[in-house]
Amino acid sequence: MHDLNYHRDFLANLQTNVFAFVPYAVLVYFNLYGLTPRFLLRRKIGAYLVLLVLSIVITTLVSSKYLYFYFSTVNVYIPTAQFFSSFEGRIAIITEIILSLGLSMTLFLIDQWYRKERVLRETEQKRLEMELSLLKNQINPHFLFNSLNSIYIMLGKNLSDGKNMLLQFSELLSYQLYETGKKRISLKVEFENLENYIHIEGIRHKDLVKVTHNFPKNCGDLVISPMLLLPLIENAFKHGQSSQGYAIAIDSEVTSNGVLKFYVENTIANSKKQKPGHARGIGLANVRRRLELIYPNKHSFVTRQLDSKFTVQLEIQLHENEMLNS
Repeated sequence: MHDLNYHRDFLANLQTNVFAFVPYAVLVYFNLYGLTPRFLLRRKIGAYLVLLVLSIVITTLVSSKYLYFYFSTVNVYIPTAQFFSSFEGRIAIITEIILSLGLSMTLFLIDQWYRKERVLRETEQKRLEMELSLLKNQINPHFLFNSLNSIYIMLGKNLSDGKNMLLQFSELLSYQLYETGKKRISLKVEFENLENYIHIEGIRHKDLVKVTHNFPKNCGDLVISPMLLLPLIENAFKHGQSSQGYAIAIDSEVTSNGVLKFYVENTIANSKKQKPGHARGIGLANVRRRLELIYPNKHSFVTRQLDSKFTVQLEIQLHENEMLNS
């Protein structure tokens, strides 16, 4: 901007500088909303630079005559009028134009960067939410199919036990309908769901499987992502099955600082032994991916296969009083 030396009065000086800045403002807006979106942002760099230089030259010539007219007729100060019509005056004008363009472009690009970052964050968030939804949809039909299949088999074997399983399944279905759509549910509710599932599978395989489990009675206000623990138990029943009998041990603990420790161990029939680290269906892979998305750097998930036993050890840092209805 011009030095405030045209008047002793501050407001008069300000009025003069605002008047003198009008051609610069026109060029700044033309560059930001005309040249930049049509050429620079479309990577037409050559055309942008040519048009920008041409615009600077035209603005310089217009400003030179404009300021000469202003200081020779409106705010009469002949030395200043002669200065702006000279070569040195035009160099000064170009300098001011370049500074104005540089400042405006800096602010514009910073604003564009923040907008782009916000869009990228929103896009990534939507992508993660969609991925989590797909992972849940992969788990839920698989789980429902297994439960219905268990009830169907039991109704053929023992009508009374089949009815009991159906009642348990109704509670599981209620959980599926009303809880799994939430981002977080009470850890207590999650354990109750696990109890129902173990009861159904225990009745179905009561002559073959021995299940021991321990769930904490006092979970406080801790919350967890729904359907996160069930696939671990479902995997134990699925891959531990043996006509000669098998055993499943489930243990869990909640520490004073809100860490959930969850342990599942199942025996494996010789014919079902796999190489360590081999994928065991979509269940464990989905759990691992969901943990990465929901609890990044706040969990530990380890699977091991030793001799005739397969174990899963999970630790999650949980939180209290999150939005249960979100």
